[in-house]
Amino acid sequence: RVIHFTEENYTFQWHSMAMPTKANTADYIAHCKRNGLASTTIVRYMAAVRLFLRALHEQDVQLQSPADFFFIQSAQRQINLAATVKNPPADRTSNRPALEQHGTRLTLLQVNTLFASFEGEITTLAGKRDLALLYMGITSGLRAAELAHLTLNNITQGKDCYEVKVRGKRSNHDPIGIDAEAYALIMQFVTAWNETLVDDDPRRITPDVPVFQPLLKGSHIADDHRASVGLSARAVLQIVERRTAEALGTAITAHDMRRTCAYQMRSNGFEWDQIRAQLRHRSIGTTEKYVGRDQDLSRGLLSKRVSFTVPHDLRLKLDGAA
Repeated sequence: RVIHFTEENYTFQWHSMAMPTKANTADYIAHCKRNGLASTTIVRYMAAVRLFLRALHEQDVQLQSPADFFFIQSAQRQINLAATVKNPPADRTSNRPALEQHGTRLTLLQVNTLFASFEGEITTLAGKRDLALLYMGITSGLRAAELAHLTLNNITQGKDCYEVKVRGKRSNHDPIGIDAEAYALIMQFVTAWNETLVDDDPRRITPDVPVFQPLLKGSHIADDHRASVGLSARAVLQIVERRTAEALGTAITAHDMRRTCAYQMRSNGFEWDQIRAQLRHRSIGTTEKYVGRDQDLSRGLLSKRVSFTVPHDLRLKLDGAA
């Protein structure tokens, strides 16, 4: 909603030309909620509105008469009250600790099921690309943008593994390790891609261009002879969501691959500092949120301690309903 301020009369456009009051602000929040906006979105909207209200309150308006003084004083009081209206409560709350709420993690069975779903299309460019992308995301913990920008120049042969050095958050360039399988999957896709193109084709994947490239439907390279630009981070997210939905029946985000990496590392005996280094976190506290905790809801089942007796016929009906 566009807000228009007129200095001469110290008013602005809200629902109509009116003084910004506490009721106006509350009505605006209620209006946003009625239109289906999430609380987090409304809070972002209100941040800008509050900045504007503060600017109105702090203005130096020239006074011409005592009446002007009382008008401005009243206006500033109303604006100040409007700026104090509380943000709407969160749409969803939980009493569980943050470690249990933070994102989604795949079990080892789910990961292997996901990889096995490529068996029928591993000979196609799309199959080779998407398997390499998912394997890298889950086993290395790279972010979506880092996967999108990955080049062969970022990968070098280390002492005991391959090393990847990409630009992360805050220009972080700390290297991480990947296994030989990840490198082999990447090279299988790169080789298959380049084999379909002549040597001087600008679409070829060279060491300094992104590894993961966009494809047309049917696993074909776009026939426009443009230089390879790579996938966007959003395209990486779409591939992850589509592939996991098809293989597992539920979609995960690209960042959930990063959480899965952390969870699997901790579940298989890695120390916290090793996991933190792999994910390139500054704080172990952040890493703990990525690892999460397994929720054992069966521990709270009353039937574990109490033997309930249900009539036999009713039990058959319950079993049938289940």
